[in-house]
Amino acid sequence: MEESINVMLFIRGSVMLHTKDEELLQEIKAGNESAFAELYNHYQHLLLMEAYYKVRSYPEAEDIVQEIFTSLWIRRKELSISIPIKHYLFKAVHLQYAYKCRKSEVARRFVQHTLYVSKEAGTNYLLENKEMYLQIKEAIAGVTAPASRRAFELLYMENKSHQEIALDMNIKPQVARNQVSRALKIIRTRLKKVM
Repeated sequence: MEESINVMLFIRGSVMLHTKDEELLQEIKAGNESAFAELYNHYQHLLLMEAYYKVRSYPEAEDIVQEIFTSLWIRRKELSISIPIKHYLFKAVHLQYAYKCRKSEVARRFVQHTLYVSKEAGTNYLLENKEMYLQIKEAIAGVTAPASRRAFELLYMENKSHQEIALDMNIKPQVARNQVSRALKIIRTRLKKVM
């Protein structure tokens, strides 16, 4: 009997939480910043733990969670969430992690296998297709911001971590990530035009 009462209380509590989240979501859609802050404060720590479990890096986990909440706020008017917000947010962590993995791996492979054959060899081998090499080189040169270009080169050509780049350039790791991201956007755009 006591067990069935506990189950009923749990179900009632879950329904109330779900209803509260739906109300918060409606308020957020209307632009209510305090409702957004309440949702953020309620789920931020849980999402941070989930993201950390995936990436094993506290700064990267923080980035993932911040990107999710930033996106949620920016897209608040057009949101159409048909599942409980908790499930939506946890799924967003998973998708953001998958996106970061794919983006990082694609960029790393692009530079390592296209520009240089082997770091251990001590000599940088040019691509067999010199025209492709020149297009890539021009795309990198098209990154006019010296800090972005330097951060990109350190990460992808010298295989340094964001932390090492931050130390080398005397900036914060998040700034290093932002600089690399800016460079990648420019390089991708330039390469799409010529390929």
